[in-house]
Amino acid sequence: MPRKRTRICCMLACLALPIAHAGSAFATETAGPANEGKAILDKYCARCHSITATGDSPLAKAPPLRDVYRRFPIQELESGFAEGMGSRHQDMPQIQFSTEQVSAILDYLGSITGVPPSQRPRSDLPEQEAIPP
Repeated sequence: MPRKRTRICCMLACLALPIAHAGSAFATETAGPANEGKAILDKYCARCHSITATGDSPLAKAPPLRDVYRRFPIQELESGFAEGMGSRHQDMPQIQFSTEQVSAILDYLGSITGVPPSQRPRSDLPEQEAIPP
């Protein structure tokens, strides 16, 4: 009887392995862009701005990026990051990010605020009603 039990345990373990691997692959795949976004912000922005879900920015005048993410529509953030965010602060560098980098940054900011970019307004402008022909 112990031999039969060992076989069953071995078979169950073999069946569970692909399922566990698929789950970890999915987690890595979904976390990839957000992780990349965090790395980009860490490299270019964290010296002055808070890039985490909580806490103050290292530079008091620099708003936490989670607040910037919540304050502006996605369309403005996309163009701002792509064209180089403007600032009244003259020491802020004008860094232009690629479309992929912007997407990763917004995915990361969405992950720390709990509101993915797809659920945020694209623009401040109200949706226009369809005009009949």
